Parts: sequence; C-alpha cells; structure tokens
Amino acid sequence: MTPPLPDSERSRRIYPLLQNQDLENVSQATLKSVGDPISIENLNEDELRKLVLVNLARLSVKGEWNGLLTSATSTQYALEPIDASQLTTYNRFVPYSVDRTFGDAVASATMEDKALFSRFVAPKSGAMGDFTLRTSATNTSKDDCKVAIYSTTNGLPGTLVGAISMDVNGGGDLYTSSSWTTTPTLTAGDTYWIAFAPEGSAKPAISGAAVALYLELGITHYPGTGYTTLYNNGGTNYDLPSTITDSQLTAVNDKNLPIWSFKYA
Repeated sequence: MTPPLPDSERSRRIYPLLQNQDLENVSQATLKSVGDPISIENLNEDELRKLVLVNLARLSVKGEWNGLLTSATSTQYALEPIDASQLTTYNRFVPYSVDRTFGDAVASATMEDKALFSRFVAPKSGAMGDFTLRTSATNTSKDDCKVAIYSTTNGLPGTLVGAISMDVNGGGDLYTSSSWTTTPTLTAGDTYWIAFAPEGSAKPAISGAAVALYLELGITHYPGTGYTTLYNNGGTNYDLPSTITDSQLTAVNDKNLPIWSFKYA
C-alpha cells in the first residue's frame, strides 16, 4: 500500500467530500464550499495541506491559474459536472449531469429571448464541421437559431470563438449546417461554452431538455441548488456578444436547453 504524505493523517473532510469528483470538473466554488468550514489552527494543518494539494492538482490539469497569477472573477456558481457522450468523430451532448435524479421533459419549446449557455469539453482537437439541432415542432416563417462557441475565462463564458446560424423552418426533423461565419477550432480537454439565441422576435421551437426537479445522490459538495445553465438575463435580446459580461449572467436550471450534436470537419 502506498504510504500517505509525511506525517499525514486519514482525511476527515477533503478526500471524503471530493472522492467522486475528477480534477477537470472540480471548480474553485467546489473547493471553497469544502474548505470554508475548516478553521485555521494546528489541529487542521493536515486537512489544509490536502486542500492545497487538490487545488494545485486541479489547476495543473485545467491549466487555469486565475486567482493565483491573476485576479479571479467575483462571480461564482455551483455548476454541475459536465456530462456528455463523446465519440471520436460524432459528438452528442446532453444538457444535464448524471449525479442527480430529476424530472425532465425532452420536447420542442420556443426559444428564450436572451442567450442560454452550457459547458462542454472538447473530446479531441480540431475544427467543428457539421452542426445539428432537432425540432419535433413545425416552424413556419421563424427566425434562425443563432449558436456561438465561447472560450472559458475564470470558469465562465469568455470570448466568442465560433458562430453559426441554423434555419429550422419546416416540419419536425434534424437540421444540419456547416456554414460557420467563424469556425471554432477546439483543443482536446479544454472546456468551452455553447450559447443559443434566436435571430429575432419570431422565435423558433427546437428540441431540448427542461430539467425541473433535483435530488442529490450521496455525499454532495453542493450546499444548495446545482445549476446546469447560465442565462444572459442582463444582456440584450437576440444577442450573442463577442465577449460576455459576467454580471449579466444568471445561473438557472429551469430553461429548455437545446440538445445538439456536431461532427469534426
């Protein structure tokens, strides 16, 4: 058996609460909620060392040193772990995680006025090609669905790296396009944000999942509601800006978030 760190005792809090998390998905908010109750005294020195060790390992894996080398964002959300079925060429992403039981309905719904954001991890490096949305409704004379890919800055949507408009007028079907106005090039293992907004007030209906009820399974690091989605509540209607303003975002879990897929070019 591998010996622990020198003078290390059995972890009473850090490892038990984080044992089901992987380093890619452990956020600064997670570590804060786990470490905040620990008082600074000699008796807790071993747990504090473990907290620092986990944070350094997390930052090394994610390559995000914000908060150590630069000023961290003041906005923090308890965002749930990313869940996606990721293959080498075709990738289908579902807008909810697997750590909870919940009531959800997968159906077509009219898009929100403002942008909705959710995260995904690129399974391999390369440019995005065919992008697909689905609708089970009939859309007639509706505006396009705008889609944008954003980099991650301090754990939140940062700068736009790709954009495409999807015409989903017609009957219930799959709608695919590769006509990116800006083609996003992804890096394997990096976290990105995808955003959806209608082109105008004639909002189309697209298929998505509206997660309604949550029940935590087992030990959780979420002190309250875990969110799956960010809504640009303070932003402009029908807009996918080139850079996101953190203060305009609101964490939500009751919106109809589109189900989507893409193929590497």
